[in-house]
Amino acid sequence: MARLKAREADRRKDWCEKTSTMLARTYGLVRFEKLNIKNMTRSARGSTEQPGRQVRQKASLNRAILAQGWGLLRRRTEQKAPGRVEDVPAPYTSLRCSACGWIDKNSRKSQAEFVCSSCGFTCNADTNAATNVAAGQGGIPRPRRTAGAGGTTPPEQRSSVREPQPSRVEIPLF
Repeated sequence: MARLKAREADRRKDWCEKTSTMLARTYGLVRFEKLNIKNMTRSARGSTEQPGRQVRQKASLNRAILAQGWGLLRRRTEQKAPGRVEDVPAPYTSLRCSACGWIDKNSRKSQAEFVCSSCGFTCNADTNAATNVAAGQGGIPRPRRTAGAGGTTPPEQRSSVREPQPSRVEIPLF
């Protein structure tokens, strides 16, 4: 069993080395979603007074997350491409429309489906989030600097996250 676990770890390290080398050689800028892996893989066991729920499922999820080697890939890419790796804050990356920049929790129809409540853009939710991470769109809810960004939500679907609207400054032309 120990030999199998060691081979699994060797395969994970080999994949991270090859992938980080490819990323460093191919791209001038590499962006990663800033995930707190330590908190994501925290035990759900609880305490004697308040035992955790669905502990077995959470343990399985923790193993799957750790088996991917996200932290190792990020670290090795930073070492191979110093100064060319950026972290994109995770909040709102999966709720922001990659087409118009609108943020609405109602746009995320399911784990796999994203339909913007503002412009009607439809795609896979993970693809939409990856596009936002690649564009550096995450963190503070801000409209993009494109025409029509941050429009209004249709009256039948009110947004739970309101974006700050850009202020218009009139510059006199003399």
